[in-house]
Amino acid sequence: MNISLEHLELIPKLLNEIKSLKLNQAMSSEKRWLNTRELSDYIGYSLDAINKMVKDDVFVDGIHYYKPSKKLLFDKNQVDNWIVGIRDESVKNRVNIAVENIMSGVK
Repeated sequence: MNISLEHLELIPKLLNEIKSLKLNQAMSSEKRWLNTRELSDYIGYSLDAINKMVKDDVFVDGIHYYKPSKKLLFDKNQVDNWIVGIRDESVKNRVNIAVENIMSGVK
């Protein structure tokens, strides 16, 4: 076997490209939908805390989670947005309506 050594300097660049491809592949295969236990592990909240947040409408059905069967499936992207304080416009509207209803009852 005859191996040419004239392009040895390209090996580090090729290794970096391989690492980058592997990283991109891992990121693209990351799960978007998490069950309650997976969400608990992901954000560090207990199962009870998450269930209470669902019950108290902190997590909003149709935005943060869906219930296609008996299990809740949480949208990881929306939960990430909730964590950093980015709110979906529909969530803002629901919150504003709730606040207006509460305030109109106080008068």
